[in-house]
Amino acid sequence: MNKRGITIIELLASIFLIAIVSLLLFRVCFNLLEINNDNSYASKDEISRTTIIKNIESDFLENKFIGLNIQKGEKQTKIEVEYDTGKENIIISKDKLTYKDTYILETKGASYDLDPIINYVDLDNDYYLITIKIKVLMNNKNDTEKDDIDITYIGLKEDNDYFKR
Repeated sequence: MNKRGITIIELLASIFLIAIVSLLLFRVCFNLLEINNDNSYASKDEISRTTIIKNIESDFLENKFIGLNIQKGEKQTKIEVEYDTGKENIIISKDKLTYKDTYILETKGASYDLDPIINYVDLDNDYYLITIKIKVLMNNKNDTEKDDIDITYIGLKEDNDYFKR
């Protein structure tokens, strides 16, 4: 730097350095925004998902579980849960999940896999475990299992003729 002020080269070098730092900061902010968008489903609908799961599991506990009937179609899958008091439906369509026609879960940007995973496991001579997993798809992909809807029920075999072996 001379005594008269800043030269053009010094000014250009300063602008160049500021541009590089700004570009790096922009890229970091963009990456953080992408990470936030990936997690947006879980945080936005956590209360709705929890409410549906809680109600399904409460019905399993409060009623005598009899069996499941699964009806798969092109546009929706219906899981009919049969209790001693009647039947309740879990309806899975591409854009929403419904339980008892009252609890509805639908999210912009998320869709649901129409092929739920239902497992039966013998735990021992007296107990069995049923798990129902409904995959949540973000941009038609299931990149993470944390968004999936998992329903679990442990039952006594003596209370249920449907699962006696």
